[in-house]
Amino acid sequence: MPSPIITSIPPYFVRKDAKGNEIGTAYLTRCIQSWRDCGFTPVTVNSENEDLHPVITELGVKVMRVPTDASDLTGRPHVFLSDLLDAAIELGQERAFIVNADIELDLDAEAKTRLHSLGSNQAIGVHRRDHRGDKSASEIPYTGGIDLLGAGHKAFRGLDCGKLVFGMPWWDHYLPLALLWRDAEFVSANGVDVWHLDHGGRWNKGQHIRFGQEFMRLLRATNLSDRRNSEVNQHLEQLERVARGHYGNTAFQSIQARILAALFPRMQTHKRRVLRETSLLNISMLSKITEPRADA
Repeated sequence: MPSPIITSIPPYFVRKDAKGNEIGTAYLTRCIQSWRDCGFTPVTVNSENEDLHPVITELGVKVMRVPTDASDLTGRPHVFLSDLLDAAIELGQERAFIVNADIELDLDAEAKTRLHSLGSNQAIGVHRRDHRGDKSASEIPYTGGIDLLGAGHKAFRGLDCGKLVFGMPWWDHYLPLALLWRDAEFVSANGVDVWHLDHGGRWNKGQHIRFGQEFMRLLRATNLSDRRNSEVNQHLEQLERVARGHYGNTAFQSIQARILAALFPRMQTHKRRVLRETSLLNISMLSKITEPRADA
């Protein structure tokens, strides 16, 4: 079996082209075909409580059903990130890749060889490039998260992903950081194009806070044996300082932040500000594994 690329294809997939025409099914088909063209075997993990998109059957995508889902948290039967990792391990291949369902991939020959020969403790993370139908006019890479993540079987095994949900915020910060913390060797993403047709309607502020707090809980609960990277150790120390109110661009903002942290730690304003600063620090850290390198 070629390297599996694992996602969760929703039962309804809506996308619009630049003229406002509905192209969801055609675009999803294009995404899945691009994964196969890059040498991957597509796999979708879905809740037993949701219907399957017709394209899954039409294109012969492998389906792995799970009995639990995050509908109580998101209002939809999203699958938990842990279920995707369990699927990666259950498939028993030397390496596996996780991708958002609305991503088209393009690999040059060198990148294809590099990805399909990832070692047991190697990994790769790639930012997407948003476009509105014309890839030649695409924006700079979206640095807020990672839309393609791959790793060898050793790097993925035993990771605690808690209640993080695939398709919700923070999973694509936690997973690459957790792999880096385990001292996985991240290889170059040169020659890998990750395309994303821009769209609206993703998640709300409440979900951002809920899963951001889960992100921090998981980092704090990480086993000492998995804390092998000194840079990530220092990163967590920075995040803890932010949680204590050490942030702000001016003296007034810094004082206000410390007062909120000390007296009103559960206030939504404080939570949002802490997570905004946390996200910015994460983006800086993730750039270390996604920036182009000359050693490809």
